Amino acid sequence: MHNALSLQALNWLQQLDQRLKRDGSALIKTSGKLAAQVIHWCIEQQLLPDHSATLPKVQFNQALLEQIAVTQRQLKQACFRESVSQHDRLQQAHYAEQELKTAGLSPRQSRVLLRLKHTARIANLPVQTVDIDWQQLALNDYDALLVVENLDCFYQLECFTLDLPYQQPLVIYRGDSHYGSGCKSLKTQWLQQQKPTIYFGDFDVKGVSIALHEGYDAMLLPEFAELQSHASAAMLPDQQLKFLASINEKCVSTAFQPYQQLLCQQLKGLRQQNMQGVQLKPVTVH
Repeated sequence: MHNALSLQALNWLQQLDQRLKRDGSALIKTSGKLAAQVIHWCIEQQLLPDHSATLPKVQFNQALLEQIAVTQRQLKQACFRESVSQHDRLQQAHYAEQELKTAGLSPRQSRVLLRLKHTARIANLPVQTVDIDWQQLALNDYDALLVVENLDCFYQLECFTLDLPYQQPLVIYRGDSHYGSGCKSLKTQWLQQQKPTIYFGDFDVKGVSIALHEGYDAMLLPEFAELQSHASAAMLPDQQLKFLASINEKCVSTAFQPYQQLLCQQLKGLRQQNMQGVQLKPVTVH
């Protein structure tokens, strides 16, 4: 296979293409690393004279860029005019043999870990969770989104007593390095529907901050008296205390005010894992 241009060089050509659509042509210094790479590639493909690399500047115009694009497609290399960032690697393979591992959509870009409402059976084994591209979901079919913070709690959600006033909630894991981007993009799309968005995580500074600052309507919690009886200072990590002020200053709903005071004034928290055995309801946060 002929030498192909790097992802950085492709991006450089994209930017030059936009410039030339405005200016028509430009004299490019050959001393630049990316410019030199493109010029050497053009010489190899006989699109520029052999002595071009020795010149202080080389003229680029739309005609030359069109030749570059045509040649890249003929060689089945990644073309700078293709939107690489919007394709996954399978889609990239349709138009180029060149592999750009760091470009485009990652395999987990839109993947979420979804909790099924009822246990399914696959290969005669019980299945409660599935890894799925959220774009395949019909979001209109769901009446609420429940985002669960900790993976152990997500996998064993049946250990919690959830009092959810919804017929068809969509339950997903908030995510780590594997599922975080998928959860974020799903939630962004979900918020446009203006349907309930509930957060279920630790009742501590980090958990409450997520609920208050990331677009959630409510936080899944025990009744206040129940939570108060189980909460303790030991379940409020010291390293989180410096962020209490931002929560204390936040304007919250009347229903959430006692929770805010317990956290910020009594400095008590409750881990998600310790919410087993009590009824949990959505408490409006705003």
